[in-house]
Amino acid sequence: LGVFTAERATPMVMVMNELIQNAIEHAFDPGVPGHVTIRAERSARWLDVVVHDDGNGLPPGFELESSDRLGLQIVRTLVAAELGGSLTLRNGPDGGTDATLRVPHGRRGQGTERRRS
Repeated sequence: LGVFTAERATPMVMVMNELIQNAIEHAFDPGVPGHVTIRAERSARWLDVVVHDDGNGLPPGFELESSDRLGLQIVRTLVAAELGGSLTLRNGPDGGTDATLRVPHGRRGQGTERRRS
């Protein structure tokens, strides 16, 4: 799906770890089995990774931007500042939750600025 520099791989791993951990910890009631899947797709410009669980879904009124959970605050910061990407959390179309991470290919800040030099 592509190669990340160590500078970008570290925050990517931290974000993925937190999203998977959140799905395992919060999606399922105690003793209720469930599944967590990870899907990655690469386009010409983006890497999209979806962490999906088939659990309870998001609580009513949940908004990522106003979440006070420290793990999600750290994830939002890493995604925006270190990866130059975006994160969305929403209820899945067939239940559960989809956490979708979208990050651009290449190094952060790489793009038209590099072509001008």
